Amino acid sequence: MSWLHVYVFSYNRGDFLANCIASIERHLSKVAVWVVDDRSDDADTQAYLRALPEGVGLLQSQAHESSRHGGLYNNMQLALEHAAAEGAELALFLQDDMQVVRDVNADDQANVEGFFAHFPQAAFLNPLFLKGMRKRRDQRITQLADDYPVYFRHYPEKANPRGISYADAMIAHVPRLTAANWQFANGETVNAEQADKLFGKMGMMLHPFAMFLPEVPVFRGKKKSWAVAKAEQLRGTKPNRFFGMTSRQITALKERDAATVLPVAEDYLMTERDAKRPFTYSQINVYPWLRVIHKISQKLGN
Repeated sequence: MSWLHVYVFSYNRGDFLANCIASIERHLSKVAVWVVDDRSDDADTQAYLRALPEGVGLLQSQAHESSRHGGLYNNMQLALEHAAAEGAELALFLQDDMQVVRDVNADDQANVEGFFAHFPQAAFLNPLFLKGMRKRRDQRITQLADDYPVYFRHYPEKANPRGISYADAMIAHVPRLTAANWQFANGETVNAEQADKLFGKMGMMLHPFAMFLPEVPVFRGKKKSWAVAKAEQLRGTKPNRFFGMTSRQITALKERDAATVLPVAEDYLMTERDAKRPFTYSQINVYPWLRVIHKISQKLGN
């Protein structure tokens, strides 16, 4: 029995999906892996889906939606129900523009399993590094728990619990979600609100193992604007992969003073190509002038 079921949510980004799956196979062992595809229709992605690596399963949504997030949340519900039917206890939800960046060993597995055992109400644990662009804020709101090696966020002035009680990329405790009759709603904020009421705060790993790739092309569930196309022309459409963390880097991550030094991506991860720092996760945000044009075109419905 796999200790972890991994679900990667995908749409029309074959190169990114291939990189994500390869990173899972490279760094995670004894896990079951599934691609949950939002009915991709570009030739490269379809070709990859037809030739998935051995042992990687495929789930496809019933119909692709054209909302901002496409069919992501319906697909997350599909994955949750699949994990429950498989008898899985823990499910890792990733998106195709993410990458597992280091080996996950028995100590990491014990830490994840121990978190849910120690906090019997908790249903979500965040395995991602923190974003450098939010380092000052995170230093203020991210606190080490008194009785277990995990962070929680304390952000009383924030109007909603997004990023505090829930995030779209996470490790989920499947039986607890099932027992609560959890249904993914169409939006991170509303999911955070229901998670806050049902399960309280989401844990955040002291020693994360995955991260968003920087400068990803923007087209997920959206009409591609002129500004988006221009950003792609300037930055390219191929993944800017992270190098896998070395043993020395992993040791530095795990032996730091976790109470005072947060796991910020820019402090531990290196990209294959030059990337703007702090990392920006949408290509359009690399160029403020293109972002303005993009926002105007969105408002005008173009």
